[in-house]
Formats: sequence, structure tokens, C-alpha cells
Amino acid sequence: MNRISNRRTTWYAINIKARRDQFPEHYVQAFRGLQNQNPLVKFPRGGKSGSLKNVTFSEILDEARNPKWIHIGLLSYTIVDPEAFYNRRSGENVTMNDWNEDIVANKNETDLYFIPSVHVLAVQCNSKISLNNIVFYLTEALNVIESDAFDVDVVKDRGILERILNAHAVTHFYANISYSNHSHAEGFQAAFDEKMREMEASRIEFTAKGSKEHPLKSEEDGIIKSLVSLSEENGYIQATIQETENARFEKIDSSDHPCKIEIPQIVEDICSTVYNAIRSIFHR
Repeated sequence: MNRISNRRTTWYAINIKARRDQFPEHYVQAFRGLQNQNPLVKFPRGGKSGSLKNVTFSEILDEARNPKWIHIGLLSYTIVDPEAFYNRRSGENVTMNDWNEDIVANKNETDLYFIPSVHVLAVQCNSKISLNNIVFYLTEALNVIESDAFDVDVVKDRGILERILNAHAVTHFYANISYSNHSHAEGFQAAFDEKMREMEASRIEFTAKGSKEHPLKSEEDGIIKSLVSLSEENGYIQATIQETENARFEKIDSSDHPCKIEIPQIVEDICSTVYNAIRSIFHR
């Protein structure tokens, strides 16, 4: 009988995409490289850095003989400068002689779960390391392992993207995207996606401007719908929309609306539970 914990958890999903050799084996090799090299990454804000605590590969293999999941322990901490101490009572600067440089401060850690078969990583929404810092670490560290080879994007909430697609009027539209990992799209979106892949551009930026009197036109198989669909897992959209005819115009930034996945209970263990939840949502 399976052990069941009725503990509801909420997760963000992060799409990790190789620009070349888009196969599960490639992702597994990349994370083995992370395990071996453990790059130190300085975060852009807050003065902290990140590195790995551990990387564990599932001993249970999927149908392609790859690990079903990879569990990553990520650390965030402040690297201490031994010459920057201060005695606030005496008002004197202090140098810590013979300081052990391996000792860091203000440590936080979080658990990440990567599913190679669908190249999606999950992290709990209440992580003590911010989502932005997790994405930054993965982007920098993976591209240390293999230069200019990976894109890392938070999966966006489909509801906010539908609001753009179903809006009465769109007067400004900006997309920042990369090509997909061979999606199952059809028509113009599939052709556009393939052309981006053939260009080998790391990112594509697209801007379209209309006006309240002459808003942008969105066709069923046109540019706006294609870019919005691609952005769900491969970028973000900024748009100014009027939701209904008499509504106010409002600005939407899809990067402020990550997809949230609710897992109602943990069955047997957290790794297999997250694996099954992610595989049930993302189909490749």
C-alpha cells in the first residue's frame, strides 16, 4: 500500500531548453556536468551567491533508459570578506585573521526536481530562494557547463496569455522569446518556430504598436497568437489591452504571472509525486 500524505503543495515550473541536441540524454549529461563542476554563481541583486549542495539521479529509469528525475539541492549564501568586519561597540574595523574561506553566511537552500523526458524543472512556490535567482543560477551554471547552449524560462500562466488573445483591443505588443524544443504546433506557429531555430538566434524580440483608434489585428493563425503560444514556455509577453469594449486599457507583463501547479497530496515520496504531476501536464 502506498504511503499518502494529504499535504497540498504549490509549484512553479521552469522550462530548460537545449539550443542543440534536444534529447533527454543531453539534459542528463548537463546535470552530471553541474554535479562535477558545481559552478559558483553570483546573483545580480542582494550580494549573495549560489552553488549546489547535492545532485541525485533517480535509480528508476524511464522508457528511454534515462533517470526519471534529478533532485538538485541549491544553496544561496553570502561570501564573507574577512577584512570587512566591524565592532559596533568600539567603532573599530576588524580583520579576521586565518579566516576559513569555505565558511559562508546567511545560508538558504531549496530543492529542485528536474524531469529530463520533458525538460521541465519544478520548485515549490514557498522556496527560500527566489524564483528569479533560481532561473539566474540555472542559466549561468548550465552555460558554464556548455557555452551558449541552454535557455531557461519560467512557464507562464495560461490564463494571463488567454486574456491577451481574447482582448477586445491590443494597442501595444512586445515579445521576448526563443524557439521551442520541437513543439507540436501547426500552421504559421510551427513555420515561425522552425525559422527561428534555423536562425540559431539566442532570443527574438518583436514589437508591434497600434493605437486606440486603430488597434492591432490578431488573426487565428497569425503573428500575435503564435508569439503568445510560444512565450508560454519560452519567453514572455508585454501588452497593453482593452479587455472589453468599454473597459480601461491596462498593461500586462506575463513574466509577473508564472504558472502555478497544485499537487494535492504526496504519494509514496516527493520525487515520484512531482515526476507524475509534471509528466501529466507537459507532453513532448
